[in-house]
Amino acid sequence: MESALPPAWPAIERGAGRTVLFLHGYPLNHEMWQSSLNALSKDHHVVLLDLPGYGLARDWPVPDTLAGFSEKLQLTIASRFPGPIVLVGHSFGGYLALQLYRDAPEQFSGLVLTNTRSQADTPEARAKRLETVQQLEEAGGSLDTEAVARSLVAPATWASGGAPVETVRSMVREVRPTTVTASLRAIADRPDLTPVLASIAVPTLVVWGEDDQLIPPEQTQAMVAQIPRSVGVGLTGAGHLPSLETPGPFVNAVHELLDRVEKAGGTAGGPVPSGPERSL
Repeated sequence: MESALPPAWPAIERGAGRTVLFLHGYPLNHEMWQSSLNALSKDHHVVLLDLPGYGLARDWPVPDTLAGFSEKLQLTIASRFPGPIVLVGHSFGGYLALQLYRDAPEQFSGLVLTNTRSQADTPEARAKRLETVQQLEEAGGSLDTEAVARSLVAPATWASGGAPVETVRSMVREVRPTTVTASLRAIADRPDLTPVLASIAVPTLVVWGEDDQLIPPEQTQAMVAQIPRSVGVGLTGAGHLPSLETPGPFVNAVHELLDRVEKAGGTAGGPVPSGPERSL
């Protein structure tokens, strides 16, 4: 296993109590969780962790495999946030959350998977990502901020403009091409993590935006039936970023998950129980 990043890995931390750690998606950063930080840190220790190459960790070396990201996260979480913890993973952060659960289930007391999926890329999707990598490396270009930002939110959110859209633009605009290419390689080559779902033994929340243009909502929703102690919530009016587009309903859903974790005793994942609790 690779050595962990230094203990000074930058993070936004607020509050006390059970640790709830948020992992952002690609190509974003901790700013997508601001409403969650404000609402949840009254009763919990909330940690917004930027992945290497993003946000506060913008200058850090970026792994180009999912395992590379996961190894660094696993060791750093174990050393800095002994728990077990509740992990919230969005999109790429959701892939990482599943990989982490596969490798270290004892670090979890709860799990939130939002706008993500367990399957690997199809051959067509993988080829498209790697084509983007090649174009960026050969042409020395960068992401099309407007096109990427538009794809990340629901059409109605984009039409309304305002703070959510400007926040998305800002996050996309900040990402360096080298971070983009390494991240796309990691995403394109990630394994099929579907077998992990049946092993998840902690209370789990699965969230999707009904107007997600990047990950079809049915792919996220499909995980609910495969995770024994999962609850599924679809948010109307949200695209790929419910935490920004519909912050109130998103935070309410996370609050309910945290209540379930407390009632379960907040212990780490063990054998999968019989009698799964599922809800749509």
